[in-house]
Amino acid sequence: MPTSPEMAARDWDRVARDYFSEVVSPLRGGVPAPLARALARVPDAQRKTVGDLGCGIGSLLPTLARRFRRVIGIDFSPAMLSRARAACRAPNVALHRADLSDLGRFRAKLDVAVTVNAVLTPDPERLDRILAGIQAALRPGGILLGIFPAMEPVLYQGFLIHERERMRHSPALARSRTAAILERSRYDFVHGTYADDDGAQKFFYAFELGHRLRRAGFRKIRIGRVYYSWDDIGGYERFPGEPRMWDWFVCAEARPAARARRRA
Repeated sequence: MPTSPEMAARDWDRVARDYFSEVVSPLRGGVPAPLARALARVPDAQRKTVGDLGCGIGSLLPTLARRFRRVIGIDFSPAMLSRARAACRAPNVALHRADLSDLGRFRAKLDVAVTVNAVLTPDPERLDRILAGIQAALRPGGILLGIFPAMEPVLYQGFLIHERERMRHSPALARSRTAAILERSRYDFVHGTYADDDGAQKFFYAFELGHRLRRAGFRKIRIGRVYYSWDDIGGYERFPGEPRMWDWFVCAEARPAARARRRA
């Protein structure tokens, strides 16, 4: 099974130079429609603080700066933060270098937390700390708007590859070719990870994502999809006539403030 460590800050420093060539990002073509609609529905955003958690090169910062009173961008890669500063110099934006597993200094600072394919650790304990930390960074009743890499589309991709290959080859050859094209040996479908020479990355099943978010303290969890054009899926095979691949879009609420107990 894949045993590679996750990508470190220095690895993301290298990616920052040519970000959209290296990363399949839902921000490549602008703010995805589900996220844009959710941001537009945030009431009194001009009075609120939003966090861009794992802000990367700052693609989302200008949109957040126009809508919210205060924007806090967080990333652990110095090169990413350097590009983010160049991408958005709005006076209501503050950038911080921090790891998403250590958000203690931002506790209860955010009304809205946005994270776009930044929760990638394959380490389940670290993953739990990140989600719990995001929940704690939100004020009671605050909103999480997140995009998370989805594992189900990888299985969908495998199905489409096999359907194509079995029309061309014997059943045995179709199976072996599908495994090779999909890079089956790099996936751990039980733990939801993919590993290559650059490191390992987490992909989420929908049932798992809901379970982890509930355990972290979130409630009113809604999970939808952010779709990708077949032209924007990087190293995956392309099937333009078929339904598109997707990542998960999450809207969830941090636990409300505890109610004071009434005296008898």
